Amino acid sequence: MSLTKKIASSAGLQIGGRFIGTVLGLFTVGIMTRTLGREGYGEFTTAMSFLQFFGILADFGLTLTMAKLLAEKDADESRVASNIFTLRLVSSAALFSIAPIAAMFFPYSADVKSGIAIASFSFFFMAVSQVLVGVFQKHLASHFAAIAEVAGRSVLLIGTIMAAGSNSPLAGFFLALVAGNALQLAISGIAARRYVQLRFVIDGAVWRRIIHESWPIGLSIAFNLIYLKGDIIALSLFRPQAEVGLYGAAYKVLDVITVIPMIFMGLVLPLLAASWSERKHEEFARRLRRAFDALILAALPLSVGAFAVSSDLMSLVAGTQFAESGKLLSILMIAGATVFLSALFGHAVVAVGLQRQMIVAYAADAIISIFLYIILIPKVGAVGAAWVTVFSEAFILLACAGGVWYKTRVLPSWRGAAVAIVGSAVMYAALVAADGIAVVERILIGMVAYGIVVLASGIATKEALALLGLAPNKRS
Repeated sequence: MSLTKKIASSAGLQIGGRFIGTVLGLFTVGIMTRTLGREGYGEFTTAMSFLQFFGILADFGLTLTMAKLLAEKDADESRVASNIFTLRLVSSAALFSIAPIAAMFFPYSADVKSGIAIASFSFFFMAVSQVLVGVFQKHLASHFAAIAEVAGRSVLLIGTIMAAGSNSPLAGFFLALVAGNALQLAISGIAARRYVQLRFVIDGAVWRRIIHESWPIGLSIAFNLIYLKGDIIALSLFRPQAEVGLYGAAYKVLDVITVIPMIFMGLVLPLLAASWSERKHEEFARRLRRAFDALILAALPLSVGAFAVSSDLMSLVAGTQFAESGKLLSILMIAGATVFLSALFGHAVVAVGLQRQMIVAYAADAIISIFLYIILIPKVGAVGAAWVTVFSEAFILLACAGGVWYKTRVLPSWRGAAVAIVGSAVMYAALVAADGIAVVERILIGMVAYGIVVLASGIATKEALALLGLAPNKRS
């Protein structure tokens, strides 16, 4: 099988696995929201958001660094993978041991604090398994990551169903998370050993190289976390848990959607990095432009469609008591569309080696966003949090895009944007015309209307897909 076919196959399997995992995850969320109600789900969201701060710190850019170092010519894969795996293991164990202690100093309920203590194990397992993704990407074996995720999500769903009927459903949901992520780590670890020999290794020279490569990414991710998850923490401190629950339910849908550009750019990043490092600037420009087209074609209809179906969609996903989350989802999906494009330019920053220069932009975004959260959330609550999220994503998109343009002088073509605008307008009209029927049927009608416009435009050619490694080219 040719390289491009292997890449396309790997991409398809990873996306397919993530799709199944997403469906299972949505069922899981639906059970949780219907069982816990607004306030209970707010407590669940608070505990998970609190731990995500520690999870991002534990990541410290190691996942991207693993992919980058393994992609280098003549890389000692087992040595690199073992050292990064060890570093992730040690840092995660330390940080998730601190998390329950830190939670004691916050004005949270006993249920939230005990949930943080239980879920710390879940986040530890997830953090360790995520670092192995670089191994699967290097060997075009993303199907193992997909299998691990589907298995973990399946166990989580089963555990959630069992916990929903128990006397302590909230604690049961956290335990189900632990079981699901433990299984995902076990499968990922076993599969990774097919390609590298993972050992507990502390090699000073390698650790220095890893930290040298990781710290700019890790620091940027830490600032990124502050402006992305600071909203829920601020809500949990200034507003009722029921409002946190409404916001958390809408944000969960956003989280599901924004996985798409991360998967896509995880596959495209090695191609961009290779083109740039080999000084194939024209090839780099073509790949960047085609990636921009692909992402904006996916992003814009999601944002536009949310305005037409958001309340009905939230009722379907989380239950009728969460229908009010629809107005929050409509705002958050503007940020979601922005995430698609910031994922492109954020990964391009790594490809062209601008991580250090972008730290100032991430820091500025974090500082401004925190200031806005503190000002707006006590006054207008979740609506203010949602609009600050839109601002923070737009800020970092402009910063990353500007940095990449300054370094490469590459501007995206706007053909994809034009097709997306026309298609989204047609789709929105179809959704409005179909008002009154079931939301799933309305979404399918909108997808068909949008798809017809995209196909008629001829933008999704085999050549464009081949340039991104998602289809065989003529030489394959």
